[in-house]
Amino acid sequence: MIPFLHLSNVQKSFGSVPVLRGVELTLFSGEIHGLMGENGAGKSTLIKILSGNLMADSLTCAMNGESLSLAEARGSGKLGMRFIHQELNSIAHLSVAENLMLGKQLPTRAKIFVNQQKLSELTQVALAELGITHIDPKQRMSQLGAGDQMLVKLGSAFVVESGKPAAQLYVMDEPTASLMPSETEKLFEAFERLKQKGCSILYVSHRLDEIFQITDRISVLRDGKNTLAEKTKMLKPRTVVEAMTGREISQHYPGRSGILSKEVLLSVQHLRNAKLKSLNFTLHKGEILGLAGLGGSGRSEVLRTLLGTRNFSGTLTLEGQPWQPRLKKFWQERLAFIPEERRSQGLVLNQTVATNSHLPFIGNFGNFLGLLPKQKLRQKSEEAWSRVRVQGTGITQRIWQLSGGNQQKVLFARATWHQPKLLLLDEPTRGVDVGAKQEIYSLIRQASGEGTAVLMVSSELGELIGLCDRILVLRDGQIYHELQTESLSEADLLAYCQGVRAMESAE
Repeated sequence: MIPFLHLSNVQKSFGSVPVLRGVELTLFSGEIHGLMGENGAGKSTLIKILSGNLMADSLTCAMNGESLSLAEARGSGKLGMRFIHQELNSIAHLSVAENLMLGKQLPTRAKIFVNQQKLSELTQVALAELGITHIDPKQRMSQLGAGDQMLVKLGSAFVVESGKPAAQLYVMDEPTASLMPSETEKLFEAFERLKQKGCSILYVSHRLDEIFQITDRISVLRDGKNTLAEKTKMLKPRTVVEAMTGREISQHYPGRSGILSKEVLLSVQHLRNAKLKSLNFTLHKGEILGLAGLGGSGRSEVLRTLLGTRNFSGTLTLEGQPWQPRLKKFWQERLAFIPEERRSQGLVLNQTVATNSHLPFIGNFGNFLGLLPKQKLRQKSEEAWSRVRVQGTGITQRIWQLSGGNQQKVLFARATWHQPKLLLLDEPTRGVDVGAKQEIYSLIRQASGEGTAVLMVSSELGELIGLCDRILVLRDGQIYHELQTESLSEADLLAYCQGVRAMESAE
């Protein structure tokens, strides 16, 4: 079979640092090709070269057996491509429809005014390809949760532009990172329809279960080189992990080393606001408590309320004392938070690792003149760097130069800076490779072992079951179930999230 697209000898260096060293990529029509590798393996660079955002130092390209330059393939329209990148990069004050059409030709009246009706129709048709009907095209993006924002981004790949060639290649970079299982299934159904049309899909993900569920072939990069290229049915997950990391990694969650404390750190009574309906729960010192639920269930809303960014009614008690969350005082009270979107909500990308590590604590170090003790800050930042084992050139490196997994470790360095009493985690391993995930799991377990109470939201059900002591299942802003994780399966947890168990009990 002749490949739809074949890239070979792809070379790219940044200065004296080689990033891609002779990479090869072969894509066939009507197939889903999984691209895997640890953060920093070269996947993003390869995708940027494919899209034209980066120029390769050298490469050889063939399309349907015909040799031509990649730029020529793109420019001639022979290679119609759609790209969905991991970062949301949405414009909050614009509507869903306007965000969906970013970079595309807007429909107009008299070639002057935007045709709002046509714009809404295009949006609805594109979202319908994903089975999405609950998102209003006129709604502002800022009003949507991260999951719905990702659905809008995915919908942009299905916009049919008048006079433009149909897409033949879809490149998806971690598209399910913010999606719940039901939304992910809709996306995979859309992929099957694209395959039937003869389209090629390059699917980048760190989730092995998804890769083995939907792909036909898998390529693995490590240190800018190919280490594996094979049909999925010929492979086992362990083989792929070893090709990614160069070492054996046990797929397990670190267990609790001691007995869980009975001392309550946080008590929540009758917590309610516009999205939450009279929540009651307790969190013990050193406990890891999971929040599970479908998109819009209220999981992240609980964290934002405890962070102090939402108005609420109810009673909160921290260490036996009445507590009112205040965002300005949150970190000073030895509380910590890791947000869902590290790049837009957690990091200052043009600043150094050191600055990002100690940003919330700068006020703790200044003297009466406002001067900062640089040596002390440097020492504390280096200690944090070593503690979470960031891989990079040092604490003076700009944060944007780090891989996603190492950026996430910097957030953990900040969060564990002063051994917090309470740690709020929103999707703590989103967009992180399998090796970095294991390290982050160990960091969470270590914080728990030191007495930090952890309240954790994750869309990865196995992650909740593997790490948490208990799981609260939310639907429509209410707690419906409190589950012990021992012997709990992912299928059972998903059923609880969907309300299936409740319906079965009612029968």
